[in-house]
Amino acid sequence: MNHLDFRRRIATEPMSHDAELLAHRDSCPECMAVWQRAQRFEHVLGEAMAVPVPHGLAERVLLAQATAERRRDGFRRRTWMAMAASAVFAVAVGGFGWNYADAHSLPAMAVAHMPYEMNSLAMTAPVADQDIEAGFAGRGIRLRGPMPADVTYVHDCMVGGEEAVHLVTRAGTNQPVVALYIPGRKGDNRSDFSRGGWKGRDVPMAGGTLVLLSRDASMDALDRAEGSWLRAIDGVGGNRVASL
Repeated sequence: MNHLDFRRRIATEPMSHDAELLAHRDSCPECMAVWQRAQRFEHVLGEAMAVPVPHGLAERVLLAQATAERRRDGFRRRTWMAMAASAVFAVAVGGFGWNYADAHSLPAMAVAHMPYEMNSLAMTAPVADQDIEAGFAGRGIRLRGPMPADVTYVHDCMVGGEEAVHLVTRAGTNQPVVALYIPGRKGDNRSDFSRGGWKGRDVPMAGGTLVLLSRDASMDALDRAEGSWLRAIDGVGGNRVASL
């Protein structure tokens, strides 16, 4: 596969897992950059279209319409239509408000982001320190400590509409650990979670929040990844002690 073939494929199939396509991407820095730009566009497009619809909204709307159609008297029909529409709107807004906080939590947004980034978990080649620094610099962040030696992916991403640095480490094992650092987003408590088949950890830091995700890695691997990024980003040694 040459450069032109690769770019034609990426233009029409940006999320393709074709082995020949991925092999060319990994062997060509220029085409890797093209692939990353295509992934970023797909992320933004996917997030823009991921608008949650309250459960049962269509059925409520149809019920309101059927109720209104049964009214023969014009005044009564208009009155019942207004009442039904108000009821549907209240239920819809109430349902949306009930789920809004959870749907826009960092764990939820981090897990929702991952289907667009699954290829990053297969990368095993070490990333150079200057590339890691550049990824953070793109978000206006200067690292304060030594960088982890096992980083295999770095990319500036949008996570739920918020700027983030997306990283993957191996944490001394063969199982990848995802780290999503969201600068400026302050959380209250460090906590572990399980969501959508992912084990995760939400870690408030001095300048933002770190979300760690893994499919198969142990909690020890999450601990090592947390400690390495605390040292690199905040210049803090070891893991923080906080209630989970």
